[in-house]
Amino acid sequence: MRVGVFLNLHYMAAAAWRRRYAIVAPLLAAPFLALLIGAVTPKKYQSYTTLLIQETSKLNPFLADFSVSTQLKERMAALQALLHSRHMLGEVAMEMGLGDKDSGHIGDPVLNRLSHSLKVELIGSDIIKISLTDSSPHDMARTLEVTSKHFLNVLLAPERSSIDASENFLEEQLLAQQQALLAAENTLATFKSQYSGNLPGQMHFDIEQLRETEKQLQIKQVELAGADAAIETLNTQLLKANPLLASIEADIIRASAELNQLQARYTDRHSLVVAARHSLQRLRQERDALVAQTRRMSPQNIDELWRLAAEFADADEDRSAAGSRVSPLLVSQLESIQQAQSRQQQLTQETASLQQTLARLKTKLDSFAQVEQRLRELERDIATKQHIYDDLLKRYEMAKVTGALGRFEEHDRVKIIDRPFTPHAPINLPLVVYFISGALGGLFLGAAIAVILEIIDTSIIRRDVAEKIIGAPVISRLPDFRQVAIGFQSARDLTPVES
Repeated sequence: MRVGVFLNLHYMAAAAWRRRYAIVAPLLAAPFLALLIGAVTPKKYQSYTTLLIQETSKLNPFLADFSVSTQLKERMAALQALLHSRHMLGEVAMEMGLGDKDSGHIGDPVLNRLSHSLKVELIGSDIIKISLTDSSPHDMARTLEVTSKHFLNVLLAPERSSIDASENFLEEQLLAQQQALLAAENTLATFKSQYSGNLPGQMHFDIEQLRETEKQLQIKQVELAGADAAIETLNTQLLKANPLLASIEADIIRASAELNQLQARYTDRHSLVVAARHSLQRLRQERDALVAQTRRMSPQNIDELWRLAAEFADADEDRSAAGSRVSPLLVSQLESIQQAQSRQQQLTQETASLQQTLARLKTKLDSFAQVEQRLRELERDIATKQHIYDDLLKRYEMAKVTGALGRFEEHDRVKIIDRPFTPHAPINLPLVVYFISGALGGLFLGAAIAVILEIIDTSIIRRDVAEKIIGAPVISRLPDFRQVAIGFQSARDLTPVES
């Protein structure tokens, strides 16, 4: 095993010796070529600044709800795109005086150079590093300072704009919701004023009043029926005590007696008999009419009876005692009828009034459902608007506190760890590194060339290979006589000829 290893090393050393020129030539040329490349490579200078974006309020449990996170990790790709945007690069170039001040035009080479030289990266979760690479250290610190200033404006702009926009939006919505709430409250107040008697709180009182009114109506109807019966009774009694009726009855008796006397003297066709019969018939008709009129007696009839009773009293002052007893009885009955009719009219009016009140209460109770439904809609609308208003007011106050907190922490929000500086040495590799790199590269290149040449060379050099090909052992190795002959010929040509 060890013999095989040493044999392989011998073969490799022999191959390296055969290809010594291919190995040494790149090894000698490559370091000097690398030194030349390092000497002619443009020098590059790099400056950077490190920014610490603090979120101290996030660490405070009392202020965590009022702080706005910058979300650096989520926004880093967008911030890189903004850093290389033409808008930001144009602002930096104009502030650096790299553009035309009159027209404001900035050439694409300037923007491209700035874009390729600037780089931003996030270190950890809250440290940002902005680096600038250029071929000249002139104004690098100022360029990086201007760039970091604009970058910070872009970094903190969403927070500032979101807080300001939130305050303005919430203030506008709060005013609009306040007007809507006032309008809804005015609508409810107008509705309650318009339907003050139909509100749900009045419903129980109206129900009790309805029951009381129905009870009173029943009582008044009973009393009215009693008054009607009393008037009917008084009318019947008045028929018996009516002096007119008594006078007519007396006339009927006299007419009947006279008719009987005339019929005894004369025939039925005699003019006196016919006249007496007609007179008796007329008196009977008057009696029947008086009876019917008394039953449907009105206040006008009562007044007429009063007048007739007075005339009858004056005309019968000289009559018998029976006649003088009739007038006070008639007056008493007329007074009773008049009082009964007054009571009847009073009860009729009270009954009609109670019926109207009852109808009004029923109509009012029927309208309670619609009024209550509309009232609940208005109250629900006010409750919804009040809830939205309270929520907006709370959010508006929180937005104001958040804005005040942001303005309070604005100066301490960003800490500059490393300020921009002017580099004094380039970042290119030293020439020694180029020389060593060239030597290593030349060595590897020469070795690669030697390996390739050895692989593509088909000549038989080793004895074992020849024995394997011809199938016989090799006794001896003869030199190349052509090379020997050429050597002898060269030596003979160089030997001086004797004359």
